[in-house]
Amino acid sequence: MKVMKICGKVLLILVIVVIIILIIGLLFLNFYPSIGDTPNKEKQKEYEKLTELYYDKQFHNEKDFEVMTGTPSEESERSEPESRISVQKIDSIDRAGADEMKVTWLGHSSSLVQMGEKNIFIDPVLSERSSPVGFAGPKRFSEIALDAENVPDIDVLFISHDHYDHLDYQTIKDIDSKVSHYVTPLGIDVILKGWGVDESKLHPLGWWDSTTLDGVTYTVIPSQHYTGRNPMKQNATEWGGLYIKTDKHSFYYTGDSGYYEVFSQVYERFGETELMLADAGQYDVGWATTHMFPEQSVQAAKDAHAKWLIPVHWGAFKLSNHAWDEPPMLAVKAAKEQGANIATPRIGQTVSYDDISSFTEHWWEEYK
Repeated sequence: MKVMKICGKVLLILVIVVIIILIIGLLFLNFYPSIGDTPNKEKQKEYEKLTELYYDKQFHNEKDFEVMTGTPSEESERSEPESRISVQKIDSIDRAGADEMKVTWLGHSSSLVQMGEKNIFIDPVLSERSSPVGFAGPKRFSEIALDAENVPDIDVLFISHDHYDHLDYQTIKDIDSKVSHYVTPLGIDVILKGWGVDESKLHPLGWWDSTTLDGVTYTVIPSQHYTGRNPMKQNATEWGGLYIKTDKHSFYYTGDSGYYEVFSQVYERFGETELMLADAGQYDVGWATTHMFPEQSVQAAKDAHAKWLIPVHWGAFKLSNHAWDEPPMLAVKAAKEQGANIATPRIGQTVSYDDISSFTEHWWEEYK
């Protein structure tokens, strides 16, 4: 009888502990600043009118879609390099000339694109972790090439979707004063506004919608992916890539996406693209429709009739099970087999499109 009373008390304590943990978890997901807000009922009604792909309080892909497509691949013994990757450290970045196009890849998908005299920042994550907190979550295995205090004035900042490896709370807080405009898929503006970004700077766009700012046209392109900073509120915001067009140059960033016919549609709508940055890492047979395998990234560039491809979404965080340097190795091999032009700059290198053919070094071979 005494033993049963003790067991009962232990069980009660465990239940109380579990309840407390659940309450703390719910409070964290709903009120911790870096998680971010989600669209309210008014916004949801607006999205329903804007696109038939928004229903049941969620955005949906153009094709039938499941995040998990099978059993994940076995983890590679080389999923991270043995030593931290050195980068080309950036103290300052000058504006490009009126007729120039330059791109500086900062690791993973973070990139600074310079179209003429405009600075366009894409998915900047300048933190050590891809996480809502600074003490846990995937840790960067490459150095940070550009510190927040050295970020130049930004004309347009684009966020492809709300996952932590693309939208970083601390980075936005640190550089917002330098940003003139934000272009985002629908719903990302809600998160940014909740973080204190001035609403007048926000330009949310649905798929294939465009805005022109200071003579540069920005179009949000569909992609095959999903969103959710809060696991209890999946796909509350939209996802997508970005097409940039000036009177001199054209640029296409796929955002995170599985391979499908959207890349051919980009060519049908815009014609040839000079430079394409394509999702080419963090793929797995377990989620084969959410990210492209490197061979698919090369095919996507061919579908879009891109003259040059830079594979991104690798080189910073371990978010999948493949070897850390497999994306560039397979992409280079596929480009050679498929007759595509591919550039592989080091993290932090500024690539001038006029000289892009010289950025083909296999620098990752310096690391194990």
